[in-house]
Amino acid sequence: MNLKDGYTLTYSLRLKIIGFLFVLPVFLYFVAIYYFPLFEAFRMSFQEMAPGGKMQLVGLDSYKTVFSEGLFWRSFTQTIIFMLLSSLLTVTIGLSIAILLYNVSKSFLRTSFVLCYVLPTLVSLTAAAFIWEWIYHPRFGLINSFFSSVGITKQPFLADSIQVMPSLVLINVWVRVGFSVLIFLAGLLGIPSTYFDAAKVDGATGLKLHRYVTLPLLVPQLTVVTFLEVINSFKVFDVVYIATKGGPNGASYVLMLYLYNNAFRFYHPGKASVVAVFVFFFLLVFSITQRKLVRARRYEL
Repeated sequence: MNLKDGYTLTYSLRLKIIGFLFVLPVFLYFVAIYYFPLFEAFRMSFQEMAPGGKMQLVGLDSYKTVFSEGLFWRSFTQTIIFMLLSSLLTVTIGLSIAILLYNVSKSFLRTSFVLCYVLPTLVSLTAAAFIWEWIYHPRFGLINSFFSSVGITKQPFLADSIQVMPSLVLINVWVRVGFSVLIFLAGLLGIPSTYFDAAKVDGATGLKLHRYVTLPLLVPQLTVVTFLEVINSFKVFDVVYIATKGGPNGASYVLMLYLYNNAFRFYHPGKASVVAVFVFFFLLVFSITQRKLVRARRYEL
């Protein structure tokens, strides 16, 4: 392959060019869908909408306004609570179910159980919110109907400031736990049985077996599931918006709802962009910290 100036492309250079052309569509997709909006969020965080709809430069004023609002910090705190509860329950329940399914000897039964847990993951959080809003209904919901039949007082669930957050967490866990079961079970099935046999010979049984064999060998799967669950839980919006819209009395007002209201209800794109930048850096710091901790843990292993 000759060029007009007389230079000849080497074989390795031709392979690099061809490889770049194959990657180019995906790269352009990421630039358009992810990188460009991220750049726009940074740019708009230094601007605010003036009367008439025109954007004007305000510098760090939007950051000062957002970080001085009590509602922002309240929404951030409640997001952290939701994230911790949801991630902890999803990982713990998913791992426990995966261990139980691993001990099921018949593959048909195991596949049937896995299917039952995976099916809810196909339901969007929006649809799940509508379903559970009906299940939680104070008068006609399935749970309160059951409570009435056994003589237990009906509960308000989504209408109570204390019960609303655990109720929302349960919806998220119901949707997400099947994914963690699938990942953990795949990891367990990939562990050679000789490790468990050797541990049993050394006297490790029950919880000790999982503490010293299962968990260390599932570190990669635990890392992936925890990372994804933290990100999904921290960015929760649809289930809260559909089920409670932040109520009652702001008890479920999360960070993404704060962003949404500022962007589309109060028309403060600058403040909404500040929240988007804050979320980006928070998750970036979390991912870097988790990666360093996992590397240190692997070294210890």
